[in-house]
Amino acid sequence: MTKTCGIIDTLRKPKILDMSIFDWVSALLAGYLIAVYIFKLTDIYKIILFLAIIILLGIITHKLFGVNTMLGYYIGLNEKPIRTECI
Repeated sequence: MTKTCGIIDTLRKPKILDMSIFDWVSALLAGYLIAVYIFKLTDIYKIILFLAIIILLGIITHKLFGVNTMLGYYIGLNEKPIRTECI
């Protein structure tokens, strides 16, 4: 199945282990900014722990809503997601 690529589709094309680099960078950056500016975390270990908790919550949320992800596939929670190609 093919569709026309939008801006987000184009940004999500570069992948490592079939996971979008854009998705990981944007999620980690958003988590970092929330940790530092909203929760005022300054210790690097607390920031890393916060990011790990955010990733864990993302995994749980995807599983609860039945969204198949490559990370979920790699850790054995779901089937490999079906990808649609854009042109």
